[in-house]
Amino acid sequence: MSVLRLGILAIVLSLAFLPAAGAQSALDDDTKSAPAQPRFRVVEGDTVKFGPQLVAMFGIDAPDKGQTCDDGQWWPSPLARKALEGFISGRPVTCRQVELDVRNNRPVAQCFAGADDLQEKMVSAGWAWAFVRQSDRYVPEERDAVIRKVGVHGHRCLSPWEWRAQQRLSNEKRQGQ
Repeated sequence: MSVLRLGILAIVLSLAFLPAAGAQSALDDDTKSAPAQPRFRVVEGDTVKFGPQLVAMFGIDAPDKGQTCDDGQWWPSPLARKALEGFISGRPVTCRQVELDVRNNRPVAQCFAGADDLQEKMVSAGWAWAFVRQSDRYVPEERDAVIRKVGVHGHRCLSPWEWRAQQRLSNEKRQGQ
């Protein structure tokens, strides 16, 4: 992907977060307008959405929706999503695309809230694993989180890629019966 295209996407992604600065039009008192859809939102602990565009966060993998730990007794995905929302704290989010996930046709980007590296925050707090197939950038933060037993590291959890592989195997066995 060209540097120009990456730069344009980074600008588009950062501008997509900004709320529309439209002036209120003169509406009759009895006219209702549709509620505005949020232009930015956290989808999962490693995925954000700018308008219609899903963006995977670079170098990390957070618990998947439906993934459980502690023998099905603990659901980390909603907690990881909430942690990411907390790290953002209503600040503007900017993402810089570093690659393209061809399989899912979406950008993979490093995302920041102010100067805070959101990937680093998620891994340090134990709400995501370093995704070493993409990068080893967040391995030191994961090691520290494991030692401190924070987030998923304080529970019996499979990494998301191990959990997905287990789900695929389970589905294959069910289909084969």
